[in-house]
Amino acid sequence: MRALPAVVLLLALPALARAHDLWVEPGADGFLLRYGHRGHEALPIDPARVKAIRCVEPGAAPRDVRAVAAFARAEVRIPARCAVVSAAADLGFFVLTPDGEKNVPRTQAPDAVRSWASRQYAKWADARSPAAAAPVGDELEVVPASDLGKVKVGDKYAVRVLAGGKPAAGAVVAVGHRVLGETDREGILRIRVHEGGVQSIDASLKRPLQAPEAETLVLEASLTFEVAR
Repeated sequence: MRALPAVVLLLALPALARAHDLWVEPGADGFLLRYGHRGHEALPIDPARVKAIRCVEPGAAPRDVRAVAAFARAEVRIPARCAVVSAAADLGFFVLTPDGEKNVPRTQAPDAVRSWASRQYAKWADARSPAAAAPVGDELEVVPASDLGKVKVGDKYAVRVLAGGKPAAGAVVAVGHRVLGETDREGILRIRVHEGGVQSIDASLKRPLQAPEAETLVLEASLTFEVAR
């Protein structure tokens, strides 16, 4: 892991500062997809921006279950039993202006000082399942590089960040919006478990876009799983 200087932490990515996440968690009859800040009230989800919801079972290829999902104002109910669930959302274009952040393309904000396109990918995995270690195929993805089923409080485990299926060097990784560092050239970063329960790892990668609508593409991915208490 490469430590980040304080100034880099402050400027890491617009997404980390916004603290708005897409995440998947177990529900009463399957899973729930939510957007906002974990631990606070969920924000509305635009169904048109949720492009895919995929379910993975051991030994089977990912299957898209978006068609059976039930969209409510601030959550999406996914009535499926899966070892891994992954969701993809295209949040559109953002700009930073003297008046604040706006969810519009740069072409509609002549006073923009920064602009980016945002795509988010969220994944929940059963730490005990062998399917947890297999990539789903998202544009940006966090996959375990250690056996999560054996992880206990105090242990270290490794995650690998993939971009387009290949190791992503230099991805910024955070836990609970606390930036830990960047992935190495193999896309790997090691993390220590400080407490049991739900763990959520976030990774962000910034790429030049050079389009009229935005100058940068910001990809975000999360991996959520549970550690025994």
